[in-house]
Amino acid sequence: MNPYVGIEIDGDHMVLLADTPEGLLKHSVPTGKDCELAHLQREVELFVQRLPYTPKGIGMGMPGLVAGHDKVELSHVVPALNGVTAGQFSTAANLPVAFINDVKAATLAEAAHHADRDTVIVVMIDTFMASGVVVQGNLLRGAKGWSGEFGYMVMSVDGEPKLLDLLASGYAITSQTGVDSATIRQLLKQNDANALETVRKAGTYLGYALTNLIHLYNPDVLVIGGSTPAYRGYMEAAQSALEAQALPELLKCCSIEAPRVKSHSMAYGAREWIQKLESAT
Repeated sequence: MNPYVGIEIDGDHMVLLADTPEGLLKHSVPTGKDCELAHLQREVELFVQRLPYTPKGIGMGMPGLVAGHDKVELSHVVPALNGVTAGQFSTAANLPVAFINDVKAATLAEAAHHADRDTVIVVMIDTFMASGVVVQGNLLRGAKGWSGEFGYMVMSVDGEPKLLDLLASGYAITSQTGVDSATIRQLLKQNDANALETVRKAGTYLGYALTNLIHLYNPDVLVIGGSTPAYRGYMEAAQSALEAQALPELLKCCSIEAPRVKSHSMAYGAREWIQKLESAT
């Protein structure tokens, strides 16, 4: 039984997970723009009190810029988290608490399923994009913990610099077509030429960006998740671009896979994170 609590926070919910002798205990509470920090602190405290044992610590995955493992510098998604420190949750729960960015948490959750591999990259593509890299079990974080801003990769389009987020993300596709994601999926089923071409272009730009990742890190596993890769033709275009641009030797040794953790990957990864930190002390 894993003795740590995993928590994920996004713009809609905070989900708390913990193992118990009877199985997995899960609790979900709403968040949103108007959510207050005191509400989140109290829910964490109550969840810990419900457990039939005292956990060793809490890992919390959340959107935004997480400095080190103990402070949120910026979170547009949940404003209540701006400037919050791990100590503010640690005091409420009377336990060690560690923060981690949402995509890095998902990266750790996936890497746990590829323990026999050397270098694992996870790319998540929803409204926007981000990535994480694990090498020999160690998460690459950068000087401030902000590595992995995949969507801010700069590409040249007609001689002008463009962010990958504006070329290949879910936001790029919906903004270029002028319709929501559900409508895009319907248009793709109807073989709408404009929707098909928009998705193809977005997937092609993704393929170029993935080529850069493969050339930079030489991964043996590249996990691509999120809602955008489900668009018809998107991953096919990305794969075509990869095959055309990537060095064959590097591409050959890299398997491209879908996520193995189907839900709450952020919570599971956050639990991996606190366990790693506590084991190192």
